[in-house]
Amino acid sequence: MSQELITYIVLGSSERLKNLKKPDLDNSEEYIFANFTDKDQIVLTIDDLVAKAKGRIIVLLPPSCMPDKRSKNALKKISMIDISTWGWFEIKNKEKDILKSLKKFSVNIRSIPTIEQGIYFNKRLYFSVGGVGEFGSKPFKEISKRFYTRIDPQNPLPSLIIRTKNFNLF
Repeated sequence: MSQELITYIVLGSSERLKNLKKPDLDNSEEYIFANFTDKDQIVLTIDDLVAKAKGRIIVLLPPSCMPDKRSKNALKKISMIDISTWGWFEIKNKEKDILKSLKKFSVNIRSIPTIEQGIYFNKRLYFSVGGVGEFGSKPFKEISKRFYTRIDPQNPLPSLIIRTKNFNLF
């Protein structure tokens, strides 16, 4: 395939991402490090990366996380259909952690994904709602509200493969 179907954008500062390796990808995927230089430039950086992305589906990932094979296949199918869509990944909940259970409950009630879940969306939908908007302590809150004005989210995809528990962007 000549066009990338999916662009993975790993969120984080240059310092935070400097030791990460890009995973092995097939020819339908693109993997980009955000490399934020300043907290005030996060929104502009994301908008610029999404605009330059080759994929139809954009996935914003926390540092050291990657979708599993089932999620990648689902994202490729969504991209091939080329419809406006958005969603996130489930919270990994292997241990019986009360805090994680509360986060999962909160996501189900409010339908706003947390940074550790990542978020995916169609590139066309992203620009139709005016981009990411505000990127604060709950990074996906504003963009989720914007997407909800257009369409409801897809059911969550399987949880991300998490290589570290440090989701700090800086």
